[in-house]
Amino acid sequence: MSISEPAPTPVLHLNRTAAISDARQSPLSFVPGSKGWQQVAACRGIDASVFFPEDENDDADLAKKICGHCPVAQPCLEYAITVREKDGVWGGATQRERRSIIRRRRRAAARQRSQRELGSRN
Repeated sequence: MSISEPAPTPVLHLNRTAAISDARQSPLSFVPGSKGWQQVAACRGIDASVFFPEDENDDADLAKKICGHCPVAQPCLEYAITVREKDGVWGGATQRERRSIIRRRRRAAARQRSQRELGSRN
């Protein structure tokens, strides 16, 4: 699965409390500071400035390369989307890319709702 594809069960909540609750129930804990996916992340021990470049569009290549070899890039990306992380590269996606993922997921969810509504009318 790539970061441009929706997750099999996308995490996109309108209610932040519900999002954090779902994250805590995950087998790969998304809770900041917990002993979960962060403990095995490829970025562990690397200077954080690599993942928070001044210009994400030009300087995110090294972070994305590190994320590309990370065994927990998908949970990291889902965490960033869930908590609406505004800065940095998370799970191999910049802020702009995460916003794009969110928009695509919202459109897909809206299409599914429309299809269900049309199906229930027939």
